[in-house]
Parts: sequence; structure tokens; C-alpha cells
Amino acid sequence: MRSALIIAVLIGCSAQKPTEPHFVYDGEGVFDTEVEAHFDSLFNAHEARTGNEITLVTNATFNGKTSKDFAVGFGDSVGVGKKDRNNGITIAFSKAKRQVFIATGYGMETVLHDSICQRIIDQEMLPGFKLEDHSAGLWAGCLAIVDFLDKPENRIP
Repeated sequence: MRSALIIAVLIGCSAQKPTEPHFVYDGEGVFDTEVEAHFDSLFNAHEARTGNEITLVTNATFNGKTSKDFAVGFGDSVGVGKKDRNNGITIAFSKAKRQVFIATGYGMETVLHDSICQRIIDQEMLPGFKLEDHSAGLWAGCLAIVDFLDKPENRIP
């Protein structure tokens, strides 16, 4: 009886513990736990400052879709961004397909438009990818996105 009571108390305590938001979905197994935690920390801190939500997803096949369709669909399925602001960003990466895409919510498109996303991919991510350091390439690109969106003139109302 006493062990059942202890288990019930432990279960009750763990149910009340707040969970840390999760922004990285590494379906392809590109990151180790520490790297994934760094990305989560970066995105969590950015959301706390700006309200923007950034998600990074890796997938070997994009489920048979284009990188763009996969990124948009994934962002919609997990609810990236605030409904009233449409301020979500989904970065979809496939090491196997050698592709990356940055999808933005409608509210984000006026600030982080396609040409800026492509520049971030070309200038920040690709150098790391060419060295087969996918984590470094994605980290550089994610930092560039966060730095860009942290500027006061790029804040989404």
C-alpha cells in the first residue's frame, strides 16, 4: 500500500511539472541530444523575446513531397506560429535529399520574404553543408534568421 501511495504522489508531481517547449523534430537523426538542445534553446529564447515560433524538422524523404510542401504542411500540422499573427517559420532539412527550405507564415512573409530566406540558405547554410557539417550549416542559418527577426524594424506586430 505504501509503495502505491509513493507512486501516486510521484505521478501527481510529474504531471504538474511544466514541460519545456520543443521546436526541433529530428526525424532523420541528424543531431545529437546536445545539439538539438541548443537549437531548442535558441528558438525558445527567440519566442520569449518576439512571440515568433521557429521549428526545425529533418526528414529523409519529405514523405514524397517537395521540400516546400513538406515544410508548409509540417508547420501547419504542428501549429507553428500564433494564429492571430501567422508568425511561424518552419525550416525543413533532408540530409539524404540534400535539400533545405524555409517556410514562413503569412504574417512573416512581409518581413522574412523568399529572397531573404534564399540568401540565408545560400550564404549561411550551404557552406556548412558543403563541408558535410550539417549541424553547423543549420545553426548558422538559424542564427541568421533569429538575428534578422530580432531587429526592431523586423518585428511582427
